[in-house]
Amino acid sequence: MEVAQIAAVKSAIIVGVLLPNEDPKLLHDDLIELEALLTTLGIVTVGQIVQKRAKLTPSCLIGTGKVEALRELARERGAEFLIVDRTLSPPQVRNLEEMTKCKVMDRSGVILDIFSQNAKTNAAKTQVEIARLEMMLPRMVGQWTHLHRQGGGGAVGRSDGEKQIEVDRRRARDRIIRLKDQLNQIARERETQRKARRNEIKVALVGYTNSGKTTIMNAMTKGDFLAKDALFATLDSNVRTLDPNARPKMLLSDTVGFIRNLPHTLIESFKSTLDEVLEADLLLVVVDISHDNYKSQMETTKRVLTEIGASHIQVLHVFNKLDRVDDPFLGRILRQAYPGSISISAYKPEDILKLREHVYKFFASNFVHCKLAIPSADKDGVSLVYRNCMILSVNYERQDLAVFEVHITKEMYPKLAPYKLQSDEDDGR
Repeated sequence: MEVAQIAAVKSAIIVGVLLPNEDPKLLHDDLIELEALLTTLGIVTVGQIVQKRAKLTPSCLIGTGKVEALRELARERGAEFLIVDRTLSPPQVRNLEEMTKCKVMDRSGVILDIFSQNAKTNAAKTQVEIARLEMMLPRMVGQWTHLHRQGGGGAVGRSDGEKQIEVDRRRARDRIIRLKDQLNQIARERETQRKARRNEIKVALVGYTNSGKTTIMNAMTKGDFLAKDALFATLDSNVRTLDPNARPKMLLSDTVGFIRNLPHTLIESFKSTLDEVLEADLLLVVVDISHDNYKSQMETTKRVLTEIGASHIQVLHVFNKLDRVDDPFLGRILRQAYPGSISISAYKPEDILKLREHVYKFFASNFVHCKLAIPSADKDGVSLVYRNCMILSVNYERQDLAVFEVHITKEMYPKLAPYKLQSDEDDGR
């Protein structure tokens, strides 16, 4: 069954399973989130069933009695689709569809369909198609329409079907190889772009999906990227200069949002996009503090950052949507609990100004302070200073010599160290 089929579905019933060692509140939040995912696809949730079980059933995940109840509920409410908040195996999908007479999809399939819907650039489309093929590869048996037209139960008929399935699988694998080659080429082009920005300060916005990253990005860079109250509205990394007049130059990037139980195939496929995170000097972890379970979302973000190898990068928490919170003391409590954090509303210009200054102060505290003496005729040296340093003062002591007092990143310092005044002592080394 192709993932794109869900786009035609108008209504669905959500299915949840609670095991003995699991938190009922977390399941409740997951089901609310799953309903929001369906809303993003334009699908109405017309019912919900949760079953407590000692263990999952291999054949259809839930008990046969509950499956029958699902079938009746779907018939009464006209639901075409059952959405299960678990990862289903191909036999489980097939069995549930046969028993309920509904189309069945798991949480991973829903997330993948949203990614497919929101993919706009060549890179995003390529990444999504790789993930889709890798997810569908083990589910091809009995699901492709041309196989349904095969005749008879004789030995010859079964052999032909098996051959056709293997052809389909081989074609899918070949397609994945070609797409990964394309993705590697895109990754190389992005690496070339990143090399050109190597001497610039890079800040990346990360966090749970729909936490307000793109709204912050637009406010801080005067950008016009799509920002809407929907899950996974941003799939590509968008990079803009934080302040054209700032030196050294600071770049801000917006990245794909995270979510609980994000399919591993999507994480793998989007690693080239997430390389913007790995290249960052600072991560601004945006948190929607108006969400009831924002602490769990913070844990998810932390876990995904660890999974992609970004746990070593310095983090500042940006607690967003303060305007939606009733507790007037929450911002202060969070600042104490998370040193270096800031609480804002992305819609308030004064808060965005505070966030901008917050970022500047962070880097200023990590700069090397020094004086540089550069001959006026050394155009490359002077250009290097103006492009990469925060200039505090400049003094032309002689006609042929300029003395700069600067703040400079520790990464850039070695390139300008030959110009350092020997009598000067660095504050940052």
